[in-house]
Amino acid sequence: MAYRIKVVELDSLPAAQEILTARELKTYEEFKVEKRRKEWLGGRFALKQLAMNFFTFDMQHMEVRNSPAGKPTLMVPDGTHLPVSITHSGDYAAAAIGLTGDNIGIDMELIENRGKEWAQMCFHKDEISSGAAFFLTELWTKKEAVLKFLGTGLSLDMKDIRFIGGRLMLYGKAFDVWAQMGSPNIQVDASDLDGGYKLAVAAEAPQI
Repeated sequence: MAYRIKVVELDSLPAAQEILTARELKTYEEFKVEKRRKEWLGGRFALKQLAMNFFTFDMQHMEVRNSPAGKPTLMVPDGTHLPVSITHSGDYAAAAIGLTGDNIGIDMELIENRGKEWAQMCFHKDEISSGAAFFLTELWTKKEAVLKFLGTGLSLDMKDIRFIGGRLMLYGKAFDVWAQMGSPNIQVDASDLDGGYKLAVAAEAPQI
């Protein structure tokens, strides 16, 4: 695999003071809703725990900062750059670090019915080969992972990111962004997690 991932349970997190830098701790304390605090903390814990496989720094010497579009960057004292991504859903948070290329995206969602209107809004008609909740949830996580890979935030039309017959196809602004990035070969993997969740990772793979 061209990436590594880490999934953590939100009910089993260490204290924030053991994970966060002073700057991060200030942001953490600004969240008014405890659920949002825990999700934000969980994403950073997952990423920093994963990063300790690559660096010798402890968690309080690594800092996660976000671009205006929300794309995270892991700052480490030696200046090393690795592409990273964070997600959370329900009882879990997860992070990914890319081993090739400059971009990666990860998304995780609880499998559930979200309604016909949601499906019509998010998916092109040629993508919907099944109306089953597990199929549409996986399709959504794959789209979200690609969106994070492209690093644009929510400015893209999700119908411009399509999976037809399992193959990723980009259109419109999504295609333009991808071309501006040098047309990387995007590998998208999806898997199941305990508790009824889907997880997807979009990473850069070598050109064939």
